[in-house]
Amino acid sequence: MRLHDKTVIVTGASSGIGRETAIAFARADANLVLASRNEAALNELAIELAVVGRRVLVVPTDVTQRAAVDAMAERAVEEMGRIDILVNNAGLGLNALLAEGSMTNIRRLFEVNVFGALHCVQAVVPYMKKQGSGQIINVSSVAGKIATPRNGAYAATKFALTAISDALRLELADCGITVITIYPGVTDTPFVDNVLKEVRMPPVPGIVRGVSARRVANAIVRAARWERRDVYVTVTDRMAVGLKNVSPCILDWGMRTFYLRRLQERPPEKEGLTDS
Repeated sequence: MRLHDKTVIVTGASSGIGRETAIAFARADANLVLASRNEAALNELAIELAVVGRRVLVVPTDVTQRAAVDAMAERAVEEMGRIDILVNNAGLGLNALLAEGSMTNIRRLFEVNVFGALHCVQAVVPYMKKQGSGQIINVSSVAGKIATPRNGAYAATKFALTAISDALRLELADCGITVITIYPGVTDTPFVDNVLKEVRMPPVPGIVRGVSARRVANAIVRAARWERRDVYVTVTDRMAVGLKNVSPCILDWGMRTFYLRRLQERPPEKEGLTDS
């Protein structure tokens, strides 16, 4: 897809991967609709993007509120003329034990990561069908392929987003709408600020190297341009998922040996629940 003058909605655009993705699309000559609950951060980004010379529309949006999402999509069409690409990036994290975790937090997680994404899909697809083309880019995670201890609820939402992408791709195949799934691994972003914490997590092993949000954003823009189906940001991420598919027992052994042992060396203490 040629990105020149395309209209791209980016949810969760106020920071991290979403912010860098908006910048990357602007540099690729696309026009932006910036959506997030943080209006101040969106306005700052819009000012930064003004020097690029692309059209930018700021629409403060809570993706868990269907009416707000519908209004955002309607305004995007009214002011930009069309919606070419939706980047479903808004997300929330949760560190919790599945057998003991707060159901309030787990429900909140699904409201943002799963139902929020579906709200956006259902809001933009009618416009895309009418114009006969479009792209939906769902930012899942390697956690949408490999679940890790104390991160299981978050992984469940990303597994769900992977399934949504796979089914949606088939459902919309005859409508001129393509569906792309992005699988970032460990990424250096302020995402940790949006994590609900019930238990402490061990430090990331030194062997695991995080990548920048800009690198993930560049992968998203390339995926949009070349209409790729599934995108891993690093070779290591792809290899880890491949190992899970070929020999899940080996991956489980590695998780117990190197990950859970670190938890035993530094037992996670139960913290005050962070409810929404």
